Amino acid sequence: MSTSTVATSDEYRCPGSVLLGMCIGVSLYWLFAMSMGALLPSIAATMGVPSTDPNLGLASSMAGLVAGICIVPAGGLADRYGRVLLTRIGLGIGLIGMLLAGLAPNMPMLIAGRFFQGLASSIIMPATLALVRVYYNDADRPRAISLWSMSTFGAASVSSLFGGLVATYIGWRWAFLLAVPCIFVAFWLLRGAPERKAASNPDERFDTLGFAALIVGFLALNLFVSKGNAWGWTNPTTVGALAFFVAAMALFVPNELRHRSPIADLRMFKSKIFTGAVVANLFINSLIGILFVIQTYLQKGRGLTPMGAALLTLGYAVTVVTMIRVGEKISLRTGPRLPMVLGALCFLVMVLLLSMTSITDNTLYFILVFVGLAAQGVGLGMFATPATGAAINAAPPDKAGVAGGIFKMASSLGGAFGIAVHLAIYGAVAASTQGNLHAAAMYSIGSGVVATLLAALAAFVLVPGKK
Repeated sequence: MSTSTVATSDEYRCPGSVLLGMCIGVSLYWLFAMSMGALLPSIAATMGVPSTDPNLGLASSMAGLVAGICIVPAGGLADRYGRVLLTRIGLGIGLIGMLLAGLAPNMPMLIAGRFFQGLASSIIMPATLALVRVYYNDADRPRAISLWSMSTFGAASVSSLFGGLVATYIGWRWAFLLAVPCIFVAFWLLRGAPERKAASNPDERFDTLGFAALIVGFLALNLFVSKGNAWGWTNPTTVGALAFFVAAMALFVPNELRHRSPIADLRMFKSKIFTGAVVANLFINSLIGILFVIQTYLQKGRGLTPMGAALLTLGYAVTVVTMIRVGEKISLRTGPRLPMVLGALCFLVMVLLLSMTSITDNTLYFILVFVGLAAQGVGLGMFATPATGAAINAAPPDKAGVAGGIFKMASSLGGAFGIAVHLAIYGAVAASTQGNLHAAAMYSIGSGVVATLLAALAAFVLVPGKK
C-alpha cells in the first residue's frame, strides 16, 4: 500500500491566502453553479421553454450529476498526481464551463457549460479538502475545515439570494460570468502553494473498469430518476435504465474490493464513522432539491419576482454561516454525533413549514418560508464541520483525496438526485392536478421528511457520541 509523502504542518504553515484560494475554487460550484434554482424562470423565458421542460431540469441537475460521478476518481488522481496540480486543472475547466453557460444562446450549450462546471467541481473539491487534511495538524484542522465548509455549505446558502439579485438586476448570464475574474484570483492566490501527493507504486494500473462502471452506472441511475416520470415507471426503457445501474454496481463493487489501486477504496466503509458521515451527508444534500422547488413555486405560484423569492432565503444565508463555527465547537466538546443529529432534525422543521402551501395568506406563508429556511441554515451550519471532519479524519493522509471525493460525492449526488426527484414530483403533481402548483409544492417539499429522518438515523447509529 502506498504511503503519504505529505509534509506535516511543522514543515509548512499554510497561509490564509492559500486557504482563501482553495475556498474560492470550491465556491465556483456552490455559489455560482448552485444559483440555478433562482435562475430557472429567467432562463426559461430567455430560451423560450416552459418551466416544466425536461431540458431545463437536465441543465439544473447536470452539474451535480457530473460532479457526483467524477469526484471519487478525481480524488484518487489528486492523491496520485498532486492535489495542487489537480486544483489548477479544475480551475481551468471551471473557466470553460462558466463561459459556455454565461454565453449560451440555446439549451444544448447551457447544458454543456453545466457539464464542465460539474467536472471542475469534481476535481477541485476533493483536491482542496485533501490539502486541508495534510496542510493542517490536528489542532488547527477543525478551524480550517469550518472555513472550507463556509465555501461549500455557506456559499450554497447564499446562492439563491445571489441568483435572485443577478437575475433581477443584470440578467441571469452574469451569475456565471462573474465567476471568471474569481477564477483568475484563485489562480494567483495558489501560485506559491507547495505540491502534496501520496507516494505511488509505478506498477499500479489505473482502475479503468471501475471508472467506467461508476460513470455508466450513475448515468443510468440519473436517467431512471429524471426521465422515469416522463417515460413511465413501467416503461421498458425506464426499467432498463434501473437494471443497467444494478448491473454496473454488481461489476463495480467486486472490482473495487480486489483492485490494488481502486478508484473508490470501499474498504473505508469498514469505518462506522466514515460510513455514517457519508450516508448522512447524502440525505442532507438531497434536500437541496427543495430550494429549487420553493424558488420556482414562490415565483410561479405566489407571484414573487426572482429578487423577492431570493430575499426569503436571507435568514438561511445568515444562520448557516454563523452556525458553522458553533457546530465545530459542539463537535469538539461532545463528538460529531450530537451536532449532526440536531442539524438533521432542524431540516425537519424546514420541511414542515415550507409544505404548508394550503395557507392562502401570502404574508403568513412568506413568514413561514423565511423561518423554515432559517431553521435549515441552523441545521446545515451545525452539521457541516462535524460531518466533514468525521469523514476525512477517518482516512489516512495518503487516502485524503479519495476520502474527500467519496464524502463530496455524497454531497453532489445527493444534491443532483434530490433536485431531480423533487422537481419530478413537482412536475408530476402539477400535471395530474391541472396545474395546481400549491398541491405540487406541498407534495414535493413534504417528501423531504423521509430524507431528514434517514440522515438523523444514520448519524445517531453510526457516528460516535464522544470525542
